[in-house]
Amino acid sequence: MNEKFAVQILPYEKPIVDMVLIQLVYMEENLASTNKNEMLYIAHRMEVERIRYLLASYHRCRLQKIKEYTLHILDKESKRGAGEKRLSAGELQFATDFYKSVESHFHQVAVRHMPRSCQNDENIRKVVPNLDSHVFVRAKENVAEFLISADHETINVAAGSVHMFKYRDVEPLVLEEIVELI
Repeated sequence: MNEKFAVQILPYEKPIVDMVLIQLVYMEENLASTNKNEMLYIAHRMEVERIRYLLASYHRCRLQKIKEYTLHILDKESKRGAGEKRLSAGELQFATDFYKSVESHFHQVAVRHMPRSCQNDENIRKVVPNLDSHVFVRAKENVAEFLISADHETINVAAGSVHMFKYRDVEPLVLEEIVELI
């Protein structure tokens, strides 16, 4: 849910994705030895399909963000340290290839017809996420003296409470998994 509602791409959840994929393989193997006419088989098959859908939805959401903010994401990713990377190896490869393809096509279709002063400025074409957009959050734990940067005010956030903040203000809490986006 956090990935779906976050303005920026969040760190790739490799351990969780790998664990889910391993469990799906295990569940598929168990289903292969089950009688297909039993109600239990049907329920388990539906659960497997639901989990596959959730995993695919997670990846679709990430790919949509990569396609929308490619240059911004690649720029930020290149400045991050090894332990702070947000893209998986496959996503980084996709983003790089996608960016090269789009730039090549854009150059062939439009850029070569522009004045020379505008042809090499990628920042003009750079799309960045709106960090000032508002998001709803639910606190997973108590947060004492949470600083709201725009007003320089602090508030206490109780566990289980729901609030609306600018994404920019709560991004550190989302990354630390203290709050969840809803």
